Formats: sequence, C-alpha cells, structure tokens
Amino acid sequence: MQKLYAFFTTLLILLSISSYSQFGYFSGSLQTNTNFFIRDPKIGAYNMPQYDNFKIGTDAWLNLNYTNEKFGLEIGVRLDCFYNSILRVPTAPYTGVGLGNFFIKKRIKDFTFTGGYLYDQIGSGILYRAYEERTLAIDNALLGVRAEYDYKGLIKIKAFGGVQKLKFSYESPIILGCNIEGNANLGDKVRMVPGAGIIDRSEDQNTMNQIVSTIESYDTLGRFVPKYNTYAFTIYNTLTAGDFSWYVEGAYKTKEAIRDNELHEINDSLINAAGNCVYTSVNYAHKGFGITFQFKRTQDFYFHVSPNPTESTFDGEMNFIPPVSRENSLRLPSRYFAPSLESHELAFSEDASYAPSKKLTFELSGSFVRDLIMKQFDPISAPFFGEGFICATYKPIRSLELQLGFQYVRYNKFVYEQDGAPNIDSYTPFAEWQYKIDKKKSIRMELQYQRVLLDYGQWLYGLLEFNVAPHFSVAVSDMWNFKPNPEVNPNANHYYSVFAGYTQGSLAFTLAYVKQVEGIVCTGGVCRIEPAFSGVKFGITATF
Repeated sequence: MQKLYAFFTTLLILLSISSYSQFGYFSGSLQTNTNFFIRDPKIGAYNMPQYDNFKIGTDAWLNLNYTNEKFGLEIGVRLDCFYNSILRVPTAPYTGVGLGNFFIKKRIKDFTFTGGYLYDQIGSGILYRAYEERTLAIDNALLGVRAEYDYKGLIKIKAFGGVQKLKFSYESPIILGCNIEGNANLGDKVRMVPGAGIIDRSEDQNTMNQIVSTIESYDTLGRFVPKYNTYAFTIYNTLTAGDFSWYVEGAYKTKEAIRDNELHEINDSLINAAGNCVYTSVNYAHKGFGITFQFKRTQDFYFHVSPNPTESTFDGEMNFIPPVSRENSLRLPSRYFAPSLESHELAFSEDASYAPSKKLTFELSGSFVRDLIMKQFDPISAPFFGEGFICATYKPIRSLELQLGFQYVRYNKFVYEQDGAPNIDSYTPFAEWQYKIDKKKSIRMELQYQRVLLDYGQWLYGLLEFNVAPHFSVAVSDMWNFKPNPEVNPNANHYYSVFAGYTQGSLAFTLAYVKQVEGIVCTGGVCRIEPAFSGVKFGITATF
C-alpha cells in the first residue's frame, strides 16, 4: 500500500507542476494485455491454474512523465498491475499491484543527476545491463542514484549505485558501477569511440549465509571460502572508417560462487570460478553489398545478483551477453535459436546481403556455436548450434514483392532446453508474397514447411494478412503438425490463430484467438521455454 500511496503522491506532484509551469509538458502511456484461457488437453494447455481455475489474467502498465526543458527537469512514474499474470512464470499465475518505476532527473550544465529506478548499460551489456522487456517479464532496474558528466560530447563519465528491483521489492546485494566513454575523430571519415567500465557487487548477509550453508553440505574436496565482493571489468571500442566499422569488447569477472552448469555433467552445485567474455563484430557496407562477421568466446561469465535459485528464469540477472545467431521473424524458421550461454561457448556468425539491382536482393547467413573444448566421443559437447540461411527478395513492380528462402539448423536440444535429443536437424523452405492494392490497402501471405524428425516431426504453416492503413489489420494463420513424431506429440494438431487490430491516432486495440505450441519464445536475443497456450488475447495501447 505504501507504494500505491507513493504513486498517487507523485501523480499529484506531476499534475501540480504541469498546471503551474508554462514551460513543461505532461505525457504518458497505457498498455493492457488480457488473456482468456481456454483449456485444450490436445495441445498441452491444461493442468495449470490458469486453465483449471482462474480462466482470465491481465497485465497493465500506466506510465506518466513530466518534462521541463527550461529547468532541465524530468519526472516519471509507472503503475504496474498483474492479475493472474503468466508473464513471470508461465505455469504459476502471479497477482500484484504496485509502483513499477519512478525517477527524478535533473540537468545542471554538463552534469545530469538521476534518482529512482535506473535503466542503463555499459558497452554492449556484457558487463552490465538494466532494462525492461515486458514480453518476457524482464525488469531488472537498479533502485538507486546515478551521476553523469558530459564534456562537449568528447568524454562521458557516469557512476551509479543501488540495489536491483525484483517485482515490487528489491534484491539486497549492493551494486556499484562506473563507466567512461570517449569520442575522437582521427581523420577524414575515421572515428573511434573507446570505453571502459567496472562493477562491484557486494552480497548481503542473508545471501552469504545461504551460500555458506550450501557449501558446508559438500564433502571436503568441494568446499571453498566465498567472498562478499565480486568485481567485473570491461574495455571496448568502436572504430568507424568510411564503409567499415569494428566493435570489440573484452570483459573479466573475479572469482565468485556460481552454479556449476557445465554442460557435460549438469549437477547444479556451487563452484568458485572467475569468468571472461570476448565479443567482436566487423561490418562493411558499400553500394548494395553488406557483410557482418561476429565472434564470441564465453567462459563462466555468470553475473547474477546471487547464485541462489530464483522463481523466474530472469530474476537477478545483471548483464546481457549478445547472441550471434540470426533472429528470424517468420514463424517456423524462428523455432530454433541459440541464445547466449553463460557457461562455455565459442560462437561465430556471418550475415551478407547483395542487391545487383533495385528489384533483386540476396541474403546469405550462417552461424556456428560449440563448446570451448570438443570431446570426440561426447555427444553433448558436439556442436551446440549451426544454421545456414539463404533468401532472395524480388520486387518486379513497386506494388509487388516476392521472397523465397531456405533454412537449415542443427540444434542441440539437450543443451538449450535440458531435454530431448542432442542433435536435431531442421529443414525449412519458406515463401512470402506482398501486394499493395492501392495506397492504403495491402495483402500479405506466408507459406512455410519444416521437417524436423527428431522433434515434432513435420509442420506446415500458412498466414494470410490484410491491412487498410492506418486503421485496420486482420490476419488468419494455421500451424499444422500434419505428420507428428509420436514420441513427442501423438496428435496431428492444428494451431490456429485469428487476429484483428484497429488503430485510431495514438489508440490501438488488438484481439486474437491463439493456439500456440510449447517451445522457446525469444525476444531481442533473450529466450525462455513457455508451455502451450490456448485462448483469446485482448490488448489496448494508448499514448498521450
């Protein structure tokens, strides 16, 4: 209740400031998502509270902001509401209402000071990243203060400290950080942006007591003395020279107690280990041709608030290690993806595009992920992931676009999902057709086939979408497991979806009937396993 009082108090302050100041402005947004759960044992949508008892669940976020440019002031507050929500843990509905975010930011010449919930990152996020991703229930903001100094855009320094948010409370370990970035022009079309950062995470006494208790349960050989403080460092640089750019980052973390999820012998015990990660990306683009190479090496770079088990997959995470595999948008090609592994990983990727004319574009990409040390007769240390992707897009006239492509994936399901066969081979040809009827009306169609015998078997997917800009959108689709693998799914199920959307200015409504197969859901390179879904989804989004 105290946080609700704080919300309404802050709201009154915002309204008062907005009323009496002629220089500021008031803005905000509202987002609501409601699920109506329909029990369907055929696809596995049953024997969970949302299907057996609750039937309806709602998530809502009301965001309010006040900005005054003259006084360099910004104030924001957000109310979060969860009623039988399956966002955090899809099998355990959660109910809670409270203050999800508030902050006050003040600029004084070259300095900026912020207090409240802070979202930030250092470099690419390998060392530290506090962010929100609502579709996966990630909200690991830092509750604390931050000071920033910007000297003419040439040098930026920031320092911050606080505790990490967990739902409407916070994790106790204290996090302190500092980041410095430069910006230098080295010549004609040559620019360098170097940076460095450091994080200190200090465990609280309760967390340390749990760690010590776990270690004392081991035999003598497995014991070690844990430390309260863990330090992590990173250095990075972006070099741009004409059509060429190169980003490189290296991070190191001192020894701490981490979960021993070494992939060959998963035992989930605590070990004392340091961690490191190296990531680089090289890009070149010129006159219709572009190519990107990525490389990443990770070893024991777990960086969480504590090693103790959490309720939700993403609770307590302090950083984000960027994946290198391609994130596909089409339904069947997106079923197998390689999120970053914190334990042991060596990853490579290449993405290239070539447009010989304005009408034709080719895309070719590949990625490969494996353990740091390959053991010849160990199937678990075989390649974790490999993907080959090719696609051609042809636009013979302005109103018509055709796309044809093929994807091959080798996916180690045991590594990424801790279940199933080590090596799954997936073959997926796909086609997409778009036609603009006139300036407002358009139609789009997708057709995909997937053969993955060691998982679900064989799939067909079709989608038909019709749009009337800027107001209406309707779509129907079916994902049909027409020849299933009986060891995974004995039924040839259809997963139908019917969608309708309406937009009027800054207000948007969506309504969809959805059947979704169990599997990994990924957003922005972050993934989690979700159970099957059956029901109706209704959403409202408004900005003001």
